[in-house]
Amino acid sequence: MKRYLILIFLLPALLAANEYTLDQMIEHGMQNSYQIRKQELSHSTAKSSLNSAKWNLLPNADLSAGLNQDFDPISPKSGLTSSAGIEISKTISLNDASFFNYKQARVDNSIAGLELERGYSDYVFQTLQAYLETLSATKQKSALEENLAIQTRVYEQSEVLLQLGKITPFELKQNEIAVMNSQISIIQLENTIANSRAKLFSLVQMEDEGYPLAEIDTILDKEIPPFNTEGITDVKLLEYSLKKNELSLTQNNLDYLPKLSLSYGFSRRVSGEDFDLDNYNTVHGIGLNLSYSIWNFFTNKESSTRHKINKQSTLLALEDIKDQTRRNYDSATQELEYLLRLDELYQERLEQSQEQIRIAEERYRLGMIQLLELDKTRTEYIDSNIQYNANRYQIIKKQEELNHMLSQKILGKW
Repeated sequence: MKRYLILIFLLPALLAANEYTLDQMIEHGMQNSYQIRKQELSHSTAKSSLNSAKWNLLPNADLSAGLNQDFDPISPKSGLTSSAGIEISKTISLNDASFFNYKQARVDNSIAGLELERGYSDYVFQTLQAYLETLSATKQKSALEENLAIQTRVYEQSEVLLQLGKITPFELKQNEIAVMNSQISIIQLENTIANSRAKLFSLVQMEDEGYPLAEIDTILDKEIPPFNTEGITDVKLLEYSLKKNELSLTQNNLDYLPKLSLSYGFSRRVSGEDFDLDNYNTVHGIGLNLSYSIWNFFTNKESSTRHKINKQSTLLALEDIKDQTRRNYDSATQELEYLLRLDELYQERLEQSQEQIRIAEERYRLGMIQLLELDKTRTEYIDSNIQYNANRYQIIKKQEELNHMLSQKILGKW
């Protein structure tokens, strides 16, 4: 008895295991998607470049050691000498290349991180779209198969009614055409499902075992996210491009000035005969260098012009993407409001169709209508159910399209 109880409790989990969930597919795809893996490698490269730039900021430090054998020494004791030393030096200039390389590497690392985040978001949204398309088509096919069974029964009843003289051949042909239309719709949906499943499983790099897709749990009446460009990834990327341009322009402007550099060096050396390191030598050095190229002004002027043009171009691109995103946002919110209004009407019509079925079943039980009329009422309910579910999937897609557009988490997770 205990075994049966355990099996009953485990049955829902066992059944759930034989279906694909959106979360599982997205997690699997993120670990195996070629595009995601390439972007992660690019991000790792940017991190490595930043680390190299940090190390380049440190002073130069050299260790040295040596042996010297004099085959014609002045005295026999001075034939073999040894030495060891350390030397540390650092040069600081107005236009320090290592400093600006570090600043550029920091910006590049931030850009790579944002591009990786955008890659994750794009991938999740593409997977969600393919998942919803497959789920919607599968549910529609299930409803149409039920509808086909009803249409077939209506057609068979029509043949009997024609023999009894209660309907015309035209009405029989109409019912036959309805059966054929249902069959055509199912075949078309089977092709749509096959293509959408192939696309979905290609995105997530999984083998399709033929299990059904689990339903998505989401709230349809949540508030529309307000428009805000500060968090949009594409806007941030252009802002970082502006920072890179500003750094290049600053570096270029410093090139107009004479090259002024301050250097400091420290070295300590010990040496002696026959490994007796008894001679010490310490050197401190400081240097100041000033130079100016004759053609410096002309070469820097053209370079500065290009940097300014690039900055203007980036600013225009920034304004353009803000404007375009605003237009897309307005269009998407307008369509979402339209879909939400439709959802209310479809839901009301579905409830009325359910009530009509209840009334028709009661009338059929009392012998007031024939099975043919009851089946037609059921067909109307199935049509209402198909439109209701298809519209709800469109609402989910549009809600997450807005989140993707504003670089917010899709389904509150990714």
